[in-house]
Amino acid sequence: MRPEPFVRGGIVAALVALPACSTLADSGGGDVALPNAGAGPFREIGQLELGNNRAAPNVLKNDDAFPRDLSVVDTDGDVRTLESWGYVAHTQVADGAEPDPTAPSNAIARYLASDGRSFERQFDVVLEPELDWEADTIGSPCALTMGSEIWLYYATPSGIGLARSPDGLAFQRLDQPVLAPQSDGWERGVGPASPSVVAHPAGGFRMFYEIRRSAEEAAIGEASSPDGVVWQRLGAGPVLAPRDGSVDPRYDDASVGAPHALFWHSAEGRMILWLYYAAEDRAGRRTIGVAARTGADEPFQRAATPVFGSSGSLGPSEPWVMRYEAFALLFVTQRAGSTDSQAYPAVAGGVAPATAVLPPPVSD
Repeated sequence: MRPEPFVRGGIVAALVALPACSTLADSGGGDVALPNAGAGPFREIGQLELGNNRAAPNVLKNDDAFPRDLSVVDTDGDVRTLESWGYVAHTQVADGAEPDPTAPSNAIARYLASDGRSFERQFDVVLEPELDWEADTIGSPCALTMGSEIWLYYATPSGIGLARSPDGLAFQRLDQPVLAPQSDGWERGVGPASPSVVAHPAGGFRMFYEIRRSAEEAAIGEASSPDGVVWQRLGAGPVLAPRDGSVDPRYDDASVGAPHALFWHSAEGRMILWLYYAAEDRAGRRTIGVAARTGADEPFQRAATPVFGSSGSLGPSEPWVMRYEAFALLFVTQRAGSTDSQAYPAVAGGVAPATAVLPPPVSD
């Protein structure tokens, strides 16, 4: 499962063609200075931008169930509307038991947000462990709309599972993981976690997933599938790994993980694959990074600086980005606050560009 963040040339032309207000600073290390606009950097969401009595920047916070690892589905698939469902990992406890923020998640719940970010207080549990290979632990949801169904990928100690639903509430899961641990190669038998699945514009699917090679280091792998069920790993190594920071320290020179991928077109109509990820440097500081590529199998080129978390110490991880016509929303899992009593996970929100004015929030 995902470690809790509170514990422990051609592509250049395509990228700058996006309607950017500015670009991220170039470090001189050969990385693309990725644009602002809807790609980042993100500012924290403000209190006046949230409804349902949510306290900014946290869009989901509950010290009983510890909602985290948010995955968002647009309910109608129209970027001009904001209503969405949020699928999150929960930790459920027996009656009378004390909630434990370090315990693995054992349920996935669905929340509604009529404005795309002010999630309602009530929720529905849509998935709990049932099969032996799930080992009483499920979480890290990745939800996407496939025709008339919602597909929900999720992580277990034995790999990545898949459940499907006609209504987003009643899910039927597959009997076996769709991506199990690989005993040989660079993954060394470690179970894949933090799945991010995206439909490829040319057909088929791509999955990006985290492999935690040690307590301090993770890397990101990639797999492809013609149908979203049968997967084949790509490459002999990670598609994104920590950068060498021995000479020039980098924000992601210790660990990269918890990927979130999405396709978005440039102003010229070229499709770009954006890959957001949880970054950690050698000092243990966590931020959110982004990389991009235009070709299906080209190397990713990373932004020179993080897109979120540089100004704080709450350890953001598990990014998820929703892009709309005039702005983008970023959701991350991080500490609920800076005090010891808030050392449990919550979901915080961000906005790009920083000058974006969100529509008024909605309350239930």
